[in-house]
Amino acid sequence: MREPAYITIADDGHLTLFWGDGTEPERIAILRGPRPPGGQALIRVIEEMTAWATENGYEVIVPDRDLAIPPVEIAISDQEIQTYPEDEVYDLLDDLYEAGGYDADDFDAR
Repeated sequence: MREPAYITIADDGHLTLFWGDGTEPERIAILRGPRPPGGQALIRVIEEMTAWATENGYEVIVPDRDLAIPPVEIAISDQEIQTYPEDEVYDLLDDLYEAGGYDADDFDAR
């Protein structure tokens, strides 16, 4: 029988494969992935981590309960705000919008 494991975002912000079903008092990391990319790249990373888990005797499950995702802080100083090129601000907003699971082509505030 395969050991249960699940993929979620670790406290350091990286996608991580953890042992168990999500009810353990302590998380035991098995495989650390990258910080979550957006869109299709995210799906590809999860598929690769799932394939690795399967090859190594784990069954990736979806935990029965919601797992806490650590907050991601985006901090820009006042000086950076004043010197940041406007086009790059819009590109950053587009990236954040797409990372939220929205289709950037459906909305353009420019």
